[in-house]
Amino acid sequence: MVTKDLEIVKEIFSLIESGIVFGYDYFCYEVEVGEGYMESVLTVEKDGVEVTDADTDFNSAKLYRLIKELRVEGKARGEEWLSFAISYRREGEVKTKFNY
Repeated sequence: MVTKDLEIVKEIFSLIESGIVFGYDYFCYEVEVGEGYMESVLTVEKDGVEVTDADTDFNSAKLYRLIKELRVEGKARGEEWLSFAISYRREGEVKTKFNY
């Protein structure tokens, strides 16, 4: 991952992390990008309970724009990923995974 990608990933993380309304112990945001569509799921764990319909308060349009930007950056280097996941557990490290 290059510097520009890292900055985009930091923005994506910040947007999601600050937008989980009732807090979390762990979250994983997964998105699949195809021709003309994006499909995503946010899994949130709090106090041992995992849900995929957590209340959120973030700008989805901005999030999708950042994901598109991240994909364009990858494509420019010949890295055409199909899906992307970012996860974080409190007091842990942010993890990313790209599927090609």
